[in-house]
Amino acid sequence: MCSRFAHVSHLLLWSLVFSMECISLPVTAQLPNTNIYLFDLDLGSSTHPLLNPRYLTAFNATGYNNQPAFFQPDEIWFTSDFQDTSQTDIWSLDLTTGARHRITHTRASEYSPTLMPGGRGFSTVVVETDPDKTQRLWQYPTRPSGPHHPLFPDVTGIGYHCWLSPDTAALFIVGEPHSLHLIGKSQDQPTYLTSRIGRCLLRSASGHLIFLQKVTENDWYIKRYDPNFDRTEIIIKSLPGAEDFCLLPDGSLLMAQGHLLYRFDPAKDITWRTFFDGSVYGFQQITRLVNQSDQQLVLVNQPLSK
Repeated sequence: MCSRFAHVSHLLLWSLVFSMECISLPVTAQLPNTNIYLFDLDLGSSTHPLLNPRYLTAFNATGYNNQPAFFQPDEIWFTSDFQDTSQTDIWSLDLTTGARHRITHTRASEYSPTLMPGGRGFSTVVVETDPDKTQRLWQYPTRPSGPHHPLFPDVTGIGYHCWLSPDTAALFIVGEPHSLHLIGKSQDQPTYLTSRIGRCLLRSASGHLIFLQKVTENDWYIKRYDPNFDRTEIIIKSLPGAEDFCLLPDGSLLMAQGHLLYRFDPAKDITWRTFFDGSVYGFQQITRLVNQSDQQLVLVNQPLSK
């Protein structure tokens, strides 16, 4: 297979279908059609940084497949409505064999699977089955059908989360506006940090929280919060209207805007530079991106409504 994007047609992606057996959204709303793709990363290439595309979710091509996370270098977990259209569950996918397993099988809807520090299982945002569709953060074991329980029973409205340490989590609390909080396992209620934030929360190698704040309608910034000194600083102004990004091991950022990816390296860049054009594979809107070190990149594409 030719690895150069400029010479690969859109049809080639579909010939690489990985699942051909050869290998907070409101629950009342219809979930969008989203699909997951895997690429090898070549950060040393200025022209072809993404190689060997693989389409991972052909088994649910018209459904919702989103919020992927690497649990092992060769395994991702993600949210999907595969087999059930009334709610979502967490699934795992072996990137080597193509084997997939349903991790949760509940009446509630689970989103954003996140491996917890210290081998304590995984955490997930659960839209519960009570009349109010309460959203809490739950802890599940990594084996299917084990016991599970809410981590912070009194904290509701959780949309997204990120672990900064085995004992401390950053929480995106749904509201008008959405707000950012920190909570420790010994706390009943979280500590408010700021508001008007985006959905992407990441922990840097130094333990800082990387997040996006929508200061005004037109001024969005990616920021770094140091929990040790309770200090926040701006890294870079966001691309207009964009809020999905990932953090590479060298400290640079990748950010999605429509069908394009951009890169910003604080050590040598003064602004964003184009990194990858997804339109060559028919991508219309990249809504999630997650990397496995500097080796692989997973993208979620959401086709635009016709």
